[in-house]
Amino acid sequence: MLRTLTIAFLAGLSISVLGCASSSQAKKAVGPQGRTGTSLQQDGFALLYFRAIQDGFGGVSVIGEVRNVGSVARGVELQATLRDADGRVVAVGHFCPASYKNIAPGETWPFSYSFGKQEGIVKAEMRIVGAFRTLDVLDAPAVTPLP
Repeated sequence: MLRTLTIAFLAGLSISVLGCASSSQAKKAVGPQGRTGTSLQQDGFALLYFRAIQDGFGGVSVIGEVRNVGSVARGVELQATLRDADGRVVAVGHFCPASYKNIAPGETWPFSYSFGKQEGIVKAEMRIVGAFRTLDVLDAPAVTPLP
């Protein structure tokens, strides 16, 4: 339920802030692309879509969804790269959408990563860095209470 509300919120936010435009002006999508035409797949995960947005204060964020297309529950690390008009890298961010949690096979997970204020951004790129298995140390039944 929470995941569905998060997806709805992110979709609503991008629509209300961006509309359907793909301009690089404030409150618009950054760069002509953003949505993946075919999903990028690597290490048992598929990047379903992403979009970079810039707010009225110059802050750039990347939002989207990733799905576990593998057969085991795992975490995933993503990389977002922002480039200027000359193709130079302006900022790079690494993040794990599900934090310390594993994403179940077939499960889709929304993500959002904020770069803060950035200027001259015209293109955003996403990459799946890799997948990993977490121990789920915060699983309540596995924790033994202290005496």
